[in-house]
Amino acid sequence: MEIPRIRVEKIDDICVLICHLIYSLGCPLSKNQLIEITSLEDAVNYFGLIKALDKANGHLLSAVEIDDELIYSNTEFGTKAARELSTSIPLSIRDKMFQEAVRVYTRDAMKKKGTMVAVRYIQNSDNTCTVGVRIMDEETTNQKYFLEMNADNPEKADLIKNKIKKDPKAFIKYLDDFFT
Repeated sequence: MEIPRIRVEKIDDICVLICHLIYSLGCPLSKNQLIEITSLEDAVNYFGLIKALDKANGHLLSAVEIDDELIYSNTEFGTKAARELSTSIPLSIRDKMFQEAVRVYTRDAMKKKGTMVAVRYIQNSDNTCTVGVRIMDEETTNQKYFLEMNADNPEKADLIKNKIKKDPKAFIKYLDDFFT
């Protein structure tokens, strides 16, 4: 028996999901990144996403064109929608989309900056945080490790993020020593 997929189909819900992803990551996302993120397991229909982006632009989202690509960020209303309305979207969808957003964003950020470690976190409804750490192999530039950790609160998530970013080579060495 196949387990039915949960999809976000209402345009207003897709708008909230987009705002939630941008708010949770704490950074803007491009149209192409949003397409890739929401197409995971066909969670959002492509045409529904495009309609939602058009509807939200100017009210919940602001779009800027950089290098021939639209980059979306939340407006004040988008941030408010992410905080207050994201619980209307099933938790399984929010979690999967956030994990995919971390993967896509960090992959793209690493390519641009030439860095091998990226750390992002999301604050959950119970004030705990989920921290995602992506580490790329310096030689092959393929993903070497992806870790997901839980922190009691945003302050602890910031502490984890800052410690990893302060000395990423030591963190990678620790993981290499532990797993080999």
